[in-house]
Amino acid sequence: MVNILDYTDKQFKELAKKIIQDGSVVLHDQNLTREQHVEACARFGELEKQSYWMNPKDTPEISIVSGQVDKEGNAIGMFRDQELEWHVNGAGRHKLTEYCVSLYCVEECIDTVLSICNQCDAFAELSERDKERFRKIDIQLDDKKDAIYKMSDHDLPDHPAREREIKTGAEFYKEDVDRRPLVGKHPIDGREYLYFMVPYIVGAFENGERINHEALYEELWEKLFNSRNMKHHVFRKGDLLLMDQLHTTHRRSPVKRKIRKLWRCAFDYSNIDFT
Repeated sequence: MVNILDYTDKQFKELAKKIIQDGSVVLHDQNLTREQHVEACARFGELEKQSYWMNPKDTPEISIVSGQVDKEGNAIGMFRDQELEWHVNGAGRHKLTEYCVSLYCVEECIDTVLSICNQCDAFAELSERDKERFRKIDIQLDDKKDAIYKMSDHDLPDHPAREREIKTGAEFYKEDVDRRPLVGKHPIDGREYLYFMVPYIVGAFENGERINHEALYEELWEKLFNSRNMKHHVFRKGDLLLMDQLHTTHRRSPVKRKIRKLWRCAFDYSNIDFT
């Protein structure tokens, strides 16, 4: 397979269009360094940078995802080895600009599965009645304890979890809105998608009136998560997975081989000319 570093501008444009159209794309045998991973993602657009323990100082655009811990029992990366709930990058936000996420496999675990659900395809197959109703609904998001995985299992009084350093939720983001439409339109292709942020829904409104968000949650779960709209991937070393964060949501099974390690970047499409 052609290495992503050797792609022409035209090939990058076609790759970006395919990510948006299909929701996700996997490139195999990429053999990237951290710096090369960042270089490749920067050709799509502006990258998110962070300064937590899981961000290498020379490549702060990368977040390490791993089940490994150091000698003191501290996580070396995000999410440890537990099962992860359905989520996207920045799931607690009402405004999202890093539309794409890349995951590059450094150390594999063939017993761990990443499942991807296409929220755009799920919306397209709804009845017209459901589409119209969902278009009238806004959802309210906020951080909730153990939202994506059971962080509290590692957050002990005498040994606080590093993960508590990560800032999320309405108080941190300080957005000028407190809700967003349940149905969004992708800024590139204009297709509608369901923005069902499973771990973070704390409220819902229909035509401006508060409704039972727990009942909405159950309905959305049944309509979205079916095998027709899902893909499943087992990472092998050198795999590069690229996912659109509006058209898809994803989850992970528990990690059996704790040295499994991925490099994650989040970015927009601002360097791609889609005309």
